[in-house]
Amino acid sequence: MAALIETDLKVGSPAELAEHYYPNGRLGGLSIQGKAPGALGQLVLLKVDVVRPSRQFVLRGQLAWVRHKSGGPTQPTGFGIDFLPEDDATRVRLLAFARAEVSSDATRVEQRQQVELKVRMVHEGRQRKELVADLSTGGAFVRSWNPLPVGAKVELSLRLPLTFSALELKGHVAWVRLAGEHPGMGIEFVHEDEGARAKLEKVLMKLAR
Repeated sequence: MAALIETDLKVGSPAELAEHYYPNGRLGGLSIQGKAPGALGQLVLLKVDVVRPSRQFVLRGQLAWVRHKSGGPTQPTGFGIDFLPEDDATRVRLLAFARAEVSSDATRVEQRQQVELKVRMVHEGRQRKELVADLSTGGAFVRSWNPLPVGAKVELSLRLPLTFSALELKGHVAWVRLAGEHPGMGIEFVHEDEGARAKLEKVLMKLAR
């Protein structure tokens, strides 16, 4: 297995971040100026910093191409990092933020854990079973081919790994993504019970380890 290397991309705004996106390949990726940090095919831990509004995204990708010689001001030396399917939730949030498809408040800086947890959602008395793809103290990304509308209030019963207990949470749909391989909805939690928030923080710490 190729070694994991680290690199970063710093931009001033969401619009500038969108300019680094390219659609080539299975899921597209981000182009970065400068010398490539490794060999083609290597896995990359990419840290993306946006100055205003202040946001940080951390995702795994793969070094897909390298431009060794400058082709002028419009084609400087650089390299491209392709998005990977296993980190699709981060890709979805990053592109939604870059394209101003959602409120910037829906992509606050929080430590998120990539997960694959079953969740039972209740909306207006109706239950549905979905899959949580990433999780933080402030919210979650729920994969769904039939996402609820923005603003919909939901109750979630999250099945925790290595335990028979469930975590009960409340929130609302902050944003929706219909395109792409993994459509779904971003849920923003409303912590009416600080005990539930504390339990969620403990869960996230265990998942990080």
